[in-house]
Amino acid sequence: GIVDFGVSENKLMFDVCEKKMAEAQMQKLAPHMLYYDEMAGNSRFREALAEFLTHRLNAVKPLDPKYVRVCNGTGPMMELVATSIGDPGDCLMMPMPCYGGVFWDVGGRAEIEVVPVHLSSKMSEGDTEPFQLSVKKIEDAYNKATANGKKIVGILLINPHNPLGDIYSAELIMDILNFCHSHSLHVIMDEIYMLSIFKPEAKFTSVLSLPNIPDPQRTHLVWGFAKDFCMSGMRCGVLYSENAEVNRAVDALVYFNMIPGPIQHVLTEIILDKEWLDNVFIPTKYSRMREAHSYMCDKLTALDIPVRKSPSGLYVWADFRKYIKPLTPENELALFEKFMDAGVYLTPGIEAFNCGEPGFFRLVFTVYREHLEVGMERIAAVLKDCAKHGLAKPQADKGEATANVKEESLEDLVGLLKGQIAESSWLEDTRTNNWATQNPEALEQFKQGVSSQEGSADKQPSENVML
Repeated sequence: GIVDFGVSENKLMFDVCEKKMAEAQMQKLAPHMLYYDEMAGNSRFREALAEFLTHRLNAVKPLDPKYVRVCNGTGPMMELVATSIGDPGDCLMMPMPCYGGVFWDVGGRAEIEVVPVHLSSKMSEGDTEPFQLSVKKIEDAYNKATANGKKIVGILLINPHNPLGDIYSAELIMDILNFCHSHSLHVIMDEIYMLSIFKPEAKFTSVLSLPNIPDPQRTHLVWGFAKDFCMSGMRCGVLYSENAEVNRAVDALVYFNMIPGPIQHVLTEIILDKEWLDNVFIPTKYSRMREAHSYMCDKLTALDIPVRKSPSGLYVWADFRKYIKPLTPENELALFEKFMDAGVYLTPGIEAFNCGEPGFFRLVFTVYREHLEVGMERIAAVLKDCAKHGLAKPQADKGEATANVKEESLEDLVGLLKGQIAESSWLEDTRTNNWATQNPEALEQFKQGVSSQEGSADKQPSENVML
């Protein structure tokens, strides 16, 4: 099978989650779980989320449950917010490379366009590392888009970032908030990886932890359980917004995106169990993530593949340019296809993340250990072949190629003959011409048989008809 380094899921914690799910309180069934409830989340769940996010985000003030909304996934929540703040044809800015699903999240039904803020591996003035975001780059993208007649309604940021794994500083976030406030732009801050920061020295700043946010009414936090709780199948996205109009719009639209009551109950129990979170789940997850991250990075380093040194996320951003000659988008895709042919799936930067230059791939390391080891072996084998033969696919030897041609030719010939026989009267004509002269009695019996079969054809099941 194919080893999946492409889908951003954390598969390291199933045993821990399974044990938690088996606890008695998780199996509880109350009447309200089976009947209609508040569409944007029942009150107990929203109260628990407000308390949980206040603590985990180090919020500057206690979050108010009346500003919490939930729906069946963070992607759907992005769609609801985009629909609420913009009209079809309006635009959201977003730094690129970025999570590619956003184009569908905000563009599929909401029909909001995404304007890229392209980041480059080539450092510009003021940068301290490649692919670095700055307010100047946002401003340049905004000015270019508006000069071309685009209506920008906001910016969408993922912090920690996907696919780079960067964590935005408090200074950068505040600078962006001030810029957006000066242009009356909404800021959607997706913090879905806020509990996937596995390096203890890393410092994370939530937008809700900042004092004196310049425009609270246009600042919206989105989070979910898929990444941080290793539960992408549980389908729960969360919105915190103090904007009454946005919340009214979400309340109307969430009718199509409600979360089942039993799922809300399970997730409520999980986030209320602080002892389990702090002493079991989070430390175990971070330990396993560090181990898997180190393994993948060590293997890539041994292959002379530079890896972005990031403290968060379920993936690494790796530079494969050394093996892509000449360095073109087409050859990036050719390398991707070689990986797929070898049975390992990793996502290419241009196709999956709208990266502005070829050669970069994202690899998810939070997979089963045996998959991690096999996948890295397959990557090493592909790169060894690339170093020797380039990106061309390996050719079969002459004898094998000849055998394949003969085999395919014979198969094609048999198929052609079957088709001709089925579509013509050759067989019947040949038989009747021969039998007319050689065996008149056999000819008469054959004709009677054909007449009988034609008369009952519509009564016979198709599988009884033989060619």
